[in-house]
Amino acid sequence: MKAAIVTKAGEAPHYGDFDEPAPHEGETVMEVLAAGIHPVVRNLVSGTHYGSDEVYPRVPGIDCVARDSDGVARYVGFIRPPWGTLAERVAARMSLPLPEGADPAAIAGSLNPGLSSWLPLTSRAEEVGTLGTVVIVGATGVAGRVAVQNALALGADRVIGLGRDSDRLDEVERLGGVGIALQDGPSALRRSLNGTSPSIVLDFAWGAPAESVWNALTGRGLGEDDADILHVQIGSSAGGDAVLPAALLRSRRITLRGSGAGSASLSDILAQLPVFMEKVASGEVRVPIRLFSLADIVEAWSYAGPDRVVALPGDA
Repeated sequence: MKAAIVTKAGEAPHYGDFDEPAPHEGETVMEVLAAGIHPVVRNLVSGTHYGSDEVYPRVPGIDCVARDSDGVARYVGFIRPPWGTLAERVAARMSLPLPEGADPAAIAGSLNPGLSSWLPLTSRAEEVGTLGTVVIVGATGVAGRVAVQNALALGADRVIGLGRDSDRLDEVERLGGVGIALQDGPSALRRSLNGTSPSIVLDFAWGAPAESVWNALTGRGLGEDDADILHVQIGSSAGGDAVLPAALLRSRRITLRGSGAGSASLSDILAQLPVFMEKVASGEVRVPIRLFSLADIVEAWSYAGPDRVVALPGDA
């Protein structure tokens, strides 16, 4: 079958012929309709992600929309290496039918970036009852802009998005959030919060931006803190390390937690997948996507624009 193929760590994929999927018990072979090229896809095959397994040659891709033997479009994941979803066919052990009328490309491009914030937001809303103010670090990326929509869809009173790209900060504002430039430093976030505290911080950046947020949140004075802040580390686009100030932990009621493969509950993911797919299918949550033919994988892989790349085995 035709597929995107990576032969060694750090190498960009090329278009070529790869072995057909060899299904194990419980796996079903399906025809791929659309597959997203997410940051985690690039990181896994480069060997830089903690989930990298160093299996080469391989087909990249962690999820897709595929058509089963009955002609039903299904969202699928958990593909066994060396196969991946950037191919004509996959053997999948997890699949869910798409909502009626859903666009396969929109679903393929939306679920990975969308669930990254949807899961911690729904969990936090159940935990505290109301989201109140939500702070998003790295709000100008695809996942960050979706997080703005997710927070508002789940009833947040206010969403503050931090990022560097001025055009995309304008988009954060159009989506209903408050855009703050990271270049303006901790004082800008402190002024925007105006003495209040977020219920949750969704962090897609880590590194220096996380440190800036912690500076803004660190308490002053010796009075008892009445906040309850959850900082969720999701991505590390700005660096894999951040220096956590002791004063923050002593002055504020704050919890740091990660959300990703390994820490996220599989049962929660499976429960929320159909819920979030309905949000995308109805248009309540919109993820900007850019379509490429799988045959143009070199161009698709190098795309660095503002949209999420979706590859189609046929013509884009």
